[in-house]
Amino acid sequence: MYIRLSTKRSEGATYQYLQLCESFRNDKGEPRTRVVANFGRVDKLDAKKIDQTISALLKYASRPALIRPPDETEYGRVRDLGNVLTLEHLWDKLLIGQTISANLRESRVEFSVADMVKVMVLNRACDPNSKLGVMRWLNTVHIPDLNCGQVDYHHLLRALDYLIEAKESIEKELFNQLLTVFSPSVDLVFYDLTSSYFEGDGPELASFGYSRDQRPDRKQIVLALVVTREGLPITHEVLPGNTADVSTLKATVEKLSRKFNIGKTIFVCDRGFISEDNLAHLDEFHYPYIIALKPRGNNEARALYQKSLAGFSEDASLKGLRIKEKQQNGFRYILCHNPEVAEKKKQKREEYYLKIRAEAQKLEKQFQRGRLKALDLHHRLSETIEKYHMSRYLDPKIEGDRLILYINPEVWEQENFLAGKFFLKTNLDEKELPAPEVVRSYKQLQQVERAFRELKDFLKIRPIFHYTDTRVKGHVFVCVLAYLLEQLIGLQLKRASKNISARRALHLLSQLKSIECRANGKSLVVTNQVDSEIEGILDSLGVRKPEKILNN
Repeated sequence: MYIRLSTKRSEGATYQYLQLCESFRNDKGEPRTRVVANFGRVDKLDAKKIDQTISALLKYASRPALIRPPDETEYGRVRDLGNVLTLEHLWDKLLIGQTISANLRESRVEFSVADMVKVMVLNRACDPNSKLGVMRWLNTVHIPDLNCGQVDYHHLLRALDYLIEAKESIEKELFNQLLTVFSPSVDLVFYDLTSSYFEGDGPELASFGYSRDQRPDRKQIVLALVVTREGLPITHEVLPGNTADVSTLKATVEKLSRKFNIGKTIFVCDRGFISEDNLAHLDEFHYPYIIALKPRGNNEARALYQKSLAGFSEDASLKGLRIKEKQQNGFRYILCHNPEVAEKKKQKREEYYLKIRAEAQKLEKQFQRGRLKALDLHHRLSETIEKYHMSRYLDPKIEGDRLILYINPEVWEQENFLAGKFFLKTNLDEKELPAPEVVRSYKQLQQVERAFRELKDFLKIRPIFHYTDTRVKGHVFVCVLAYLLEQLIGLQLKRASKNISARRALHLLSQLKSIECRANGKSLVVTNQVDSEIEGILDSLGVRKPEKILNN
């Protein structure tokens, strides 16, 4: 049925009549229309009577509906829906909830650990908060099929304990599901470490160590992370804060081989993990590797030093990077040189030297006039040299009433050579991986560095509001799971040729809202209208757009 305006002429005047019509086919199968009801002339209609008729008919409708005017509709909470709907879609696709529950069957738990973990993971990906903050955040989002009233603060904390108990099994099953559903590449794996400090004492794991946050005055933990070529996390470990980089590799290699059954893969890691034992361990598990050599104090790297750039070749895919390969003792060494970076570093070093000289001349005059003691003169100039990171080049000396800046010519020459260069070593045959591919593979190690920036900046792994080892590890696991979902969004958008980041996509998706309202005596939860860009993102991610009315 449909509403039709029928126009008629009478005595030179034109009138419109409102009719309820119905389409049907006659006995011969021909389409026809008949008038079910006449409401009369439009200019003489009583609008209130029409409203009363519609209200009466709504009682027999198959689904509730909103009617105009808007002032008869009461509106309540407006909550984010699109972002959590997308994250929950990926959560379900990877069977994370089922995996968590299946690995806790032996535990007697009176609440859903999987739901508590999901809430924390969704919060990490949308709006990172403390566990108390999560309780407040729940009032701002619409999570389908979750009774937010059953989420308890203490259950969130206890869920971290249960989660970490089953970490090893969950990681393995999640990785297998990841391979099945998204088919990430595992021909390369990347490994790196970072640290995260505590404002207070922290858990037992927390201790003083090498701080990548430039906070040696704070106790910390060390986080080891392995990711795929696409940046998807495979496994992670939370280690004591004083763990040395070089000591962490062996256990990771064994885990990749035995737990995840990753056989043929190229292991890529940075210079801090290099030792004879580590390389032997990679050989033991038949893992080819690409590693960076320490440029200073390393005999293998020193053997690659050369003053001229003769023999370097340029590959268009490396964007200006020039490379030269050398084979020795069964290994391939690749010297990489970026002329643009080298020139910038050279200019910066010369700029710093001129600034230090200007400061030295000013301090020397004060010293000669008796306004500055020799000890203070040396201390202040040393501070300036340290400020510009030039201590290895310059050595200030006071001789009589003169201040002399001695330059270490060997170090200066070495740094001029090393500017814009790095050295790689691999046991891969040239037929397996040509030199440009070796360099590109190493540069993808930045995926891990991006992962750490995401974990620490966007997901806000710090500050950590837990003070037991188990809950700190559980908190980190939640952050890694949130990072996995975010990376999968980015991967799917890239595969769909969408030039948009996962972060931007989640921000846009949050514009799809659920709205509580009351109309025609019924309580409804409806969704708002979104533009084609958001609909395109949902489509690319395989997320079904929700119905207009959610509680039908």
